[in-house]
Amino acid sequence: MVFPESVVEYLRGKFSDEMNPVCLLIDAEYRVIDIWGDRAWCNLDSIQIGADALDFAPYLYDSLSDQPRITEYISLPGEIVAHAHTIPADRGFYVVLLNAREDHDSIQMRQQSVNELRLLHASQQRLISRQRDIISELVEAKAELDHLRKEAERSSFSKGEFIAVMSHEFRTPLASIINYADLALEPDATENNIHKSIEAITRSARHLTALVEAVLDEARLDAGQLELRETEFDLHDLLQNLSAMMAPMAADKELSFSCRIDSAVPRHIYADEVRLRQILINLLGNAIKFTVDGGIQITTTYADGRLVSSVADTGPGISSEDQERVFQAFERGSKENDAGAGLGLTISLRLAQLMGGELSLDSTPGQGCTVAVNLPVTVGKEHRDVVAEGLTAPPQESFATKAVSVLVCDDDEDMLALVEYYLHRAGYGIVIATNGTDAVAKTVAYEPDIVLMDCNLPGLSGIEAVTKLRQGGYEKPVIALTASKLSEEDQQRFTMCFRKPAPMQKLLAEIKALTH
Repeated sequence: MVFPESVVEYLRGKFSDEMNPVCLLIDAEYRVIDIWGDRAWCNLDSIQIGADALDFAPYLYDSLSDQPRITEYISLPGEIVAHAHTIPADRGFYVVLLNAREDHDSIQMRQQSVNELRLLHASQQRLISRQRDIISELVEAKAELDHLRKEAERSSFSKGEFIAVMSHEFRTPLASIINYADLALEPDATENNIHKSIEAITRSARHLTALVEAVLDEARLDAGQLELRETEFDLHDLLQNLSAMMAPMAADKELSFSCRIDSAVPRHIYADEVRLRQILINLLGNAIKFTVDGGIQITTTYADGRLVSSVADTGPGISSEDQERVFQAFERGSKENDAGAGLGLTISLRLAQLMGGELSLDSTPGQGCTVAVNLPVTVGKEHRDVVAEGLTAPPQESFATKAVSVLVCDDDEDMLALVEYYLHRAGYGIVIATNGTDAVAKTVAYEPDIVLMDCNLPGLSGIEAVTKLRQGGYEKPVIALTASKLSEEDQQRFTMCFRKPAPMQKLLAEIKALTH
């Protein structure tokens, strides 16, 4: 089909106006042979016949062929964008440049619109996702608030019941004290009546004191003000003393009482003796209180650093519903009329948790109850003495391979002898100190490569000693050796901490790692 000449002329004019074609004829060596068209728009008006076309059109390199070829959106001097058409001819190659600025700008605008749409879509998706997260968080927060509200209502109700019960518990011994005091003060009171009144007043006062102590312990635990005081003590003596105290109370109710200590239980341990005693008294007291026939047995075992004392009774047992409640503060089991604050198991559980352990209960109604306390403890002096009789040589890999001096500060002669034995065998030089003041003075004088510091020292404590050393500029490692639990602030004063008795192989490995 052939277009009418007038249409062809129109299209030529329209195309020429919009595209501003420029035509160059080049040979196979890229030399310009001839030029046609207005070259000003493409900044090629300075090109002369014979010029090297690659100087202004490097895109032509290796692009000449016997077939027409189009290169779109090429960059010309002055940020000009054009289409380049390469057409083979008899004399060489025609290079036709067409203005592509409008096409380029249009494509960029479309691309920008597409990118903006993509960004908007991504933003909307993120917004939708965040809205879902917020809704989910709100649902969870509402559920948590509902749970907390119910717990607060339950606690408030339980506290109200507790206060009502405790009002009666306090009034009863107080009324007894007042009445017996009045009886003893009567003018015609006999010596026997006065003596009986004093005994009754004493019993009521002790009962009242126990109630107050239970309430105060619960308050201190709630406020986080109850701190452990770990010391070394004779565990066997503690258990025997408890048996001597509790056995007569069981006998008064015609109950049997037995205390069994497994052969693996160490005699001396590091723990909070007062709190352990309190837990066991609460457990034994409850067992005796609720048992009518049969007996009570306390059994103590030890394995893998854990001490387990279980109290078993032949009482009525505890139902599964009450087992969920008896450990909660201000809650009681089904026996609402039993005397006492009803806080014994709650306090025992929280004390066990404070000591790093746990309390468990196993009971079936009509078949008695067993409550066990499971605590992590550190073996004390007696076990260390037994181990020291057959000390093994430190492993070869822990031996010092260069001259290293170690200052050891401890007021326990047995502990000093144990550490000195291993350090000497491992090839370390040793400086001994037996108190904090001596340790500071010798550290300043001899500048050891590392310090092993006992925390519980007479006079200047190990914590105070290391504080003075750090303030004085001593920057080398200091390892704490302690039988007590250190606060986070105190732990930060030391390079690392070891609980006594320190595992010597691990201690030697750490000393070598810090000094070599």
